[in-house]
Amino acid sequence: MTKILKCLILDDEPLAIDVIENYLKRLPNIESFPCSNPIDAFQILQKEKIDLIFLDIEMPLMSGLDFLKTMQSPPTVIITTAYRDYAVEGYEHDALDYLLKPISFPRFMKAFEKVLKHLQRNLPPADDNESEKEHLFLKVSGKMVKIAIADILYVESLKDYIKVITPGNFWISYQTLTSITEKLPEDRFMRIHRSFTIAINKVSVVDGTNVEIAGKMIPISRDLRPEVVKRIYGNNTSS
Repeated sequence: MTKILKCLILDDEPLAIDVIENYLKRLPNIESFPCSNPIDAFQILQKEKIDLIFLDIEMPLMSGLDFLKTMQSPPTVIITTAYRDYAVEGYEHDALDYLLKPISFPRFMKAFEKVLKHLQRNLPPADDNESEKEHLFLKVSGKMVKIAIADILYVESLKDYIKVITPGNFWISYQTLTSITEKLPEDRFMRIHRSFTIAINKVSVVDGTNVEIAGKMIPISRDLRPEVVKRIYGNNTSS
């Protein structure tokens, strides 16, 4: 089952909330909970199992750091603020990262990748059979990362880079979509668009010229649609 990462955005500035929400919408398997004051945030935390908080500092009623002090076992926290002065205090409260507004998307992604690695370290140990799975290695930030082929949902082209999506995680690597597609088993993967290669068995919905995988709508090239439909449904379904 795909892991949905639940993110709480606490900021009294609507524009600041919109920036974080728009960034999160670019990522798969994310559910965001925006709120403009600590009272609403408390209510959300009581109802939802939040994995990550984007926390502003300067707010009416209660500062972000005071809000953080009220929680005995807070989720992972990223500080978002226009002030540099709170960095030390934020890290003293175990904030994983500190984003200075205005927040650029590359800086946001660097912090988010740090979150994913942090959460990954806290997962239960992998099954002993994991080592027997087919896998490939991706060069990510100067390191070689082992990825089980069976876990790959789809691969997206980002010009000179690719983004490999698995349940609850993703990796960005410097190579072409053609290169990675050639490394994947052709009986289970198919390039359906100039920007996407998908795992055929991970498709949950076919809707016109799109397929859906883990909540992500992925376009199908018009000339490939008959073959894509045939691969997904078999010869018994017409295009």
